[in-house]
Amino acid sequence: MQCNHRGEHEHVQQQKGVACVPRGAVIKLSFEEFDLERGYDTLTVGDGGKIGDTRRVLYVLTGSSVPDLIVSLSNQMWLHLQSDDTIGSAGFKAEYEEIERGGCGDPGVPAFGHRSGDGFQHGDALTFSCQSAFELVGERTITCQHNNQWSGNKPSCVFSCFFNFTAPSGTILSPNYPEEYGNNLNCVWLIISEAGSRIHLLFSDFDLEPQFDWLVVKDEGLSEMTTFGTFSGKDVPSQMASNGHIMRLEFQSDHSNTGKGFNISYTTFGQNECHDPGVPVNGQRYGDQFQLGSSVAFRCDHGFIRTQGSDQVTCIIQDGNVVWSAAVPRCEAPCGGHLTANSGVLHSPGWPSFYKDSLNCQWVIEAQPGHAVKIHFDRFQTEVNYDTLEIRDGPSASSPLIGEYHGTQAPHFLISTSNVLFLLFTTDNSRSAAGFNIRYESKIEWQRGA
Repeated sequence: MQCNHRGEHEHVQQQKGVACVPRGAVIKLSFEEFDLERGYDTLTVGDGGKIGDTRRVLYVLTGSSVPDLIVSLSNQMWLHLQSDDTIGSAGFKAEYEEIERGGCGDPGVPAFGHRSGDGFQHGDALTFSCQSAFELVGERTITCQHNNQWSGNKPSCVFSCFFNFTAPSGTILSPNYPEEYGNNLNCVWLIISEAGSRIHLLFSDFDLEPQFDWLVVKDEGLSEMTTFGTFSGKDVPSQMASNGHIMRLEFQSDHSNTGKGFNISYTTFGQNECHDPGVPVNGQRYGDQFQLGSSVAFRCDHGFIRTQGSDQVTCIIQDGNVVWSAAVPRCEAPCGGHLTANSGVLHSPGWPSFYKDSLNCQWVIEAQPGHAVKIHFDRFQTEVNYDTLEIRDGPSASSPLIGEYHGTQAPHFLISTSNVLFLLFTTDNSRSAAGFNIRYESKIEWQRGA
């Protein structure tokens, strides 16, 4: 097989391939996405130009964990993807780059972490640490070896299961978020603010095994402790504010199924003001005064609609408490709709997080008569074979089929022959993925190919 000389950076998405760089250099392979059926579908990465040479194998990869970077020993590297004929997965996306010989490449910095050291040549060492409330998992120090590989993988920073928060604002994550949390966890977090102040919690993501894994939130800053609630499942809890200056969060998981977990932000505020209402995910806020009588307004971004809360809230006194007059809005991508604007965006429900199970969403994109509809796929990833986007050239499910797309196999763009496109997105009740981000625009007939 011929070497691929098409550019300094290339995406690798083929069954077999050889990458080459000029002699005297080596190849750094970095993965952006990786999802192969564990144990049955494998990607073998080897050194040199002979595909399948077992003496030159560097790594055999499988599963859904994104691998660390891989550096060749020579100026050639081969990849061999093998899959069975059963369950399909999203696959992988990787990029290769020419680097100087005698180095291991930049391994990056772990999320929520820090790195000391900036040399990547043989003998150089890098030391990692984590932000407050995170624990380092893996090697604290790694060294570049003469085989062009680091002595260990880049470590990760996992949220601690026990921590006392004393900063005026912060974030609480389930351990390993946004990946699934572990089994048999029993975590406790305290938020301790100054005496006389209060604490506000805002949930931006929540996914626990229903009934068996749960989060309890308690108000401990007063003479008598009160419980806000016990939360489980996938319903995102409403925001809540303490009456005292201490809040306690207890998280417990059992020995079986898990979930993505949760992402909670907190802020502290005074007794005679309202809490910072935050900015809705996928939305904007106008106004930054939170004293009694102050008002703030909100607007959802294009492609999202308000599903809860109000467009405007005012800080008032209600039953002796200083509170906002209404809930802050939640901005979500709708499951279907009739779109008639000249241009816009369309997202899978749940975007930018993973879409939900058991969806049946229908969109109609309608342009003016004499115009065509052009759609651009900026991002597309669904569960292979089971979660599909069907696109038809016309206004309904009986219109001519243009295509049915799943996995990562979607075109860069499509153009209708009429002035209407029909889209149907269906998902099963198990695995989900990132979903899609689609831009649409109206084109007059003679511009179809533009």
